[in-house]
Amino acid sequence: MIEIYTDGACSGNPGPGGWGVLLRIDGEETELCGGEPATTNNRMELLAVIEALQWFTHPVKARVYTDSQYVQKGISEWIHSWKRRGWKTAGKEPVKNEDLWRRLDALASGHTIEWHWVRGHNGHVDNERVDALARAGLEQSRRAGKPVTRPVATPVSPPAKAPPVTVTSRPVLDIEHATVYRGDTRVFSDFSFALHEGEHAAIVGPNGAGKSTLLKLLSGEVHPLALDDTKVNLFGQERWSVWDVRKQLGIVSHDLQRDYLICAEGVNVILSGFYASNDTYDHQTFSQEQVARAQEVMRELRIDRLAGRTFGHLSTGEQRRFLLGRALVHDPSVLVLDEPTSGLDLKACFQYLDLLRAQIRKGKTILLVTHHLHEIPPEIERVILLKDGEIVADGAKANLLTDLNLRRLFDQPVTLVRANGWYQAVPG
Repeated sequence: MIEIYTDGACSGNPGPGGWGVLLRIDGEETELCGGEPATTNNRMELLAVIEALQWFTHPVKARVYTDSQYVQKGISEWIHSWKRRGWKTAGKEPVKNEDLWRRLDALASGHTIEWHWVRGHNGHVDNERVDALARAGLEQSRRAGKPVTRPVATPVSPPAKAPPVTVTSRPVLDIEHATVYRGDTRVFSDFSFALHEGEHAAIVGPNGAGKSTLLKLLSGEVHPLALDDTKVNLFGQERWSVWDVRKQLGIVSHDLQRDYLICAEGVNVILSGFYASNDTYDHQTFSQEQVARAQEVMRELRIDRLAGRTFGHLSTGEQRRFLLGRALVHDPSVLVLDEPTSGLDLKACFQYLDLLRAQIRKGKTILLVTHHLHEIPPEIERVILLKDGEIVADGAKANLLTDLNLRRLFDQPVTLVRANGWYQAVPG
């Protein structure tokens, strides 16, 4: 017996909507999703079942599970009366969504189907999966501005195993089964990821993949739902102080650069790292050792001559160096960098990458979040491909960075160029 799980979603109702499908056939699973830029929730619930049944080219026996009583009762009970009345309700009004009901009726008549209703958002694992797929379809159609349909279970390529980590290395980051929302949008569903001390990794994905949400999860700006199997451990601690973590985890993000006060002097940008603040303030005090450390970091990053210049009068590359210094002032063991060379000219880009490689040589663990392949230094050997909030592959860089994988990741023909341990993508 084939199992089919379906769900629909709509933002605004009417508004952009999406549908999701999980097909389970002889132990094999296939996921589908899609959406429309202007629709309703009921239409998406109906379209999910229609798309599922259209998958089959021959009659099947199936159980269909939906959290929509509109669909379950409509196809099991109400449709018989509607058809007798010429697709009219008991009040002699036209049946809403008649076009979809007719399509579903025609498709269902070719199969033997049991219709089951499940309570939505009640912890049913497969219902949660199709809910996430429907939300993904919604976001795809919203961004595309047109209807979209695609299978989401197409494998990227056989995932390669990540470079081995020594058993003595501790996990500095361990996320298990996290479900994370930004507003009413589910970004991650059952998301898991781990990074060990001394392991360098790059998370690569297109805009909207969930990279920014992952950074906010690490910085404590967003939190996962408190589910039984959810765990977020940093440096081996499930319950941790944001202030303690900031001393061990240095994050340089685009949001920080965008929001940092333009009137802050360069030296104060560095010193603000001790308080994780935006500029320094009168109530903050700094010891001689802290001031000396700020001076040391500026010399290391070759920005000491800019100590008195305000943040707003620095170039993009100079701002990026000061924010790196702000992250380094605690001498953290782990650096998390968000598209570190975006917006930099060629010289500034190469100089910044040299600084990054110097931190790797000093023994820092690096997590790089990007969609620019040229930012991945040769020392980073592990790559994680992230799309629509899901890790689609995780393994050795040499195995995962291929033309085919990148084409599927970015939905764009790509030709990969390799030189001296570096990678670059060109149109192809």
